[in-house]
Amino acid sequence: MTRLLWLALLSAMFVPVASASAESDLARCLAAQDLPRVARVVDADGTPRHVRVLETRDGAPSRVAPIAPGDGSLRDVLERAAALPADAPSFAITDPASQVCTPFTLSQAELDAGEHVVVAAGLNYAAHAEEAGGGDTFLFPKPVEPTPPYGAIVPPAGVALLDYEVELGLVLLEDVFLRDLPDEQSLLEKTAYFVANDVTDREPIITHATLSGTSDGFVEAKGQPGFLPAGPMLVHGPALGRALFACDAEGMGLRLEVDEGSGFVVRQDADTGLMLEEPLALLARIARHVEEHGLDSPMPVDRDGVTRLYPLAVDADAPRLPAGSVILTGTPEGVALDTPDPLGLVMRGALRLRGPFEQYRQEQLARVAADEPGGYLAAGDRVRASIDGLGAQTLRVAASGEPNPDPCDRR
Repeated sequence: MTRLLWLALLSAMFVPVASASAESDLARCLAAQDLPRVARVVDADGTPRHVRVLETRDGAPSRVAPIAPGDGSLRDVLERAAALPADAPSFAITDPASQVCTPFTLSQAELDAGEHVVVAAGLNYAAHAEEAGGGDTFLFPKPVEPTPPYGAIVPPAGVALLDYEVELGLVLLEDVFLRDLPDEQSLLEKTAYFVANDVTDREPIITHATLSGTSDGFVEAKGQPGFLPAGPMLVHGPALGRALFACDAEGMGLRLEVDEGSGFVVRQDADTGLMLEEPLALLARIARHVEEHGLDSPMPVDRDGVTRLYPLAVDADAPRLPAGSVILTGTPEGVALDTPDPLGLVMRGALRLRGPFEQYRQEQLARVAADEPGGYLAAGDRVRASIDGLGAQTLRVAASGEPNPDPCDRR
């Protein structure tokens, strides 16, 4: 995230600290900073709590200090985390899958009612755009509530082309009004950052692809239950900016690894500094869409037998992204999806009386049937997504129908 360094320089709260040496690993440098990281966990009594993360193990919280109840204001929690004394009482996290929850709450009911939004960016890294067949950055709603960073990814029945996308996510701490966008520093104040995995069923995208323009299948492909693992931790924007400045970094490394049974293998390995459009530019893109086309995305999705459109913002009279809404900033190269070969697809499809997109779909399904190493996710795989300074989430791909409760969900 190239502007994050510049924003740290502008921040009135900036306190000079020594820069890390050129040989230092960024993740290690960030870990050495006084970086207030917030998680949401259940304590020994089963009560959800917001906590400050004091220690981690393999990117997961391992020792935490309680701050506030698990349903408190995120801004208040982040401010209290920054002021927490070093000798605050703490307790250990011994089993992240049963103790660590989503770092913030955003319910499916709120998304379905259009009260909040999750807006995602597609093709926001040049190398990923190239591997996906080309195109410009675009936006789409991902109307699915976040799920825990540990436990399982449980795809719906019939999903064959299950893919992964590590992304830098932002949750808004205040409303952002699209007719009066904040400047970069103000936006940093209004956001907290986290690791996200934009889990995707590639088949609807391929099925609805066209020769020109964006596929209509993105909401169907990405908005299915369980397709947004989030966390494990949140970091307030200004604190992250200061830490990056201290480490002489313009972005954060983000990585995704998959274990198909023989150990983790890196699939994605990039830097947020390669992002084509940063969060403020993405907000400006949302504002232009709303001004020209209204609140709704043009991408339809079937929900319980009814075709509907989800919004990119709320309130036509005062268009905004409400506090608690999420922005996903796109993924780098290295997804399971094969790079399309347009001419080859046309020729191979013609031999089988198929169109090029149907031929492409059949070839992707054949990769799954052949259990091709390094390809799409399958039951039993483990997926680890991490971002420097924000921790790592590790999940197992489960069979359809397996329960995957949030430890903090007591509904």
